[in-house]
Amino acid sequence: MKTPTHRPPRALYVHVPFCLRRCAYCDFYSRVLDAEQADRYLAALAVELDRRADCFRRPAETIFLGGGTPTSLGAGRLAALLELLAPFAGAETEFSVEANPGTVDDRLAATLTAGGVNRVSVGAQSFRDEELALLGRIHAGEQIAQAVACVRRAGIGNVGLDLIYGVPGQSPATWEASLRAAADLEPEHVSCYALSYPPGTALAADLGAGRVAEMPEDLQRACYDRTVERLAEAGLEHYEISNFARPGRRCRHNLVYWHNRPYVGLGPGAVSYVAGAREKNLPDLDAYAASLAAGETPPREVERITGRSLLAETLMLGLRLVEGVDRAAFGERFGQDPVEAFEPVLRRYEALGAVTISETHVRLTREALFVSDTVLADLISEV
Repeated sequence: MKTPTHRPPRALYVHVPFCLRRCAYCDFYSRVLDAEQADRYLAALAVELDRRADCFRRPAETIFLGGGTPTSLGAGRLAALLELLAPFAGAETEFSVEANPGTVDDRLAATLTAGGVNRVSVGAQSFRDEELALLGRIHAGEQIAQAVACVRRAGIGNVGLDLIYGVPGQSPATWEASLRAAADLEPEHVSCYALSYPPGTALAADLGAGRVAEMPEDLQRACYDRTVERLAEAGLEHYEISNFARPGRRCRHNLVYWHNRPYVGLGPGAVSYVAGAREKNLPDLDAYAASLAAGETPPREVERITGRSLLAETLMLGLRLVEGVDRAAFGERFGQDPVEAFEPVLRRYEALGAVTISETHVRLTREALFVSDTVLADLISEV
C-alpha cells in the first residue's frame, strides 16, 4: 500500500453544544441553553480556534456550524461566534449553519448574512405538528416556511431542509405529504434520514416501554422509495444515500467526510481528522472550557487510521455516494485498486445484486442503498 500524502485540512466544523430543548431522538452532545455556559463556551472556543489555526489552510473551503442548535445562541452570541470565524472564510467558502425553524426570525437571518454565512440547513424534520410533537421539536409545521422565507429575504440563496421518515404513526402517504411540502419551498438541498432510537434518548425509552412502535421495515422502504421518486420530480439529484441536491448545490462540507479527506473540528464533542489521526474532543463542556482556560489541551481521544483500516474506511465512506468510488482516484491515493483490496466481499455482494463493479467505479446498486448499513458494516469487518 502506498503511504498517502496528508494534506492540510481546508474544512472546519464547529460544534455548538446548546439547544432550547433536547429532541426525543437526539444523542448528539448538547445542553439546554444557559447564558453563562454559552459565554464560557465562546471564550473557550476562541482559545481553541487560536491554537489550531495553523493546522488548517485558510481561507477554508468549507465551514460548518452544527450542534446542538447553533441558532439557539440568539443573534448576539451568534454574531460573536461568526466574528471569530470570519478570518478563516473567503469569497469561495461554503459557510453553513444549522438552524431550527423555531429560532429563526428576520434579525437572526440578517445576523447570518452579516457574518458571511451563505448556506443554511433548516431542521424541518416533518411538516405535521403531531409528528413534530412526538419528536420533541420546539417548532410547528407552519414555522418551516416562515424560517425559509426569513433566510431568503436576508439574501442567503442556498437553503437545505432536513427531514425524518419512519416516525411512529407515520405512513408512506403522510411522509409523502411532508416531501411535497418541502418541495414546494424549492430548497437547494434536502436530507432525509430514517428515524433511529439511540440508547439513552427519550424516544428509546418510549420504544422500550411500548409507548411507541417502530415503523415496519417494509413501510420504511416504501418511504425511502417515494423520497427518491418525489425529489427527482422536484429537480433534486440523489447523490448520497440520504441526500439530494440541485445541480451545483451538493453539500461540499459533507463531501469532505464521504471522500475521507481531512478536517478540523472545534468544540466539545467535535471530531477532527488530521494527518491520519482521528481526534475527538470529549463531550464535556465543563472540562473543555476549564482546560482551555487553564492553558491546557481539551481532553480528547486519539485514534490513528492506517493500513488496511484506512482503505476500508475510505471505501466504506465513498460507497455512500450514489456515483460510488472512483477506482482510478482510489488507486492514485493508496497505490491499490479497491476491488483488488476487497475482492471477496465486493464480489460476494456483486453476486447478490448489491454492488456494481465497472472498469471505472464501484457502487452500491439502487436496491442496496436502503440496506447499505449491512453492506458497509461487512466491508469494515474485512479489515
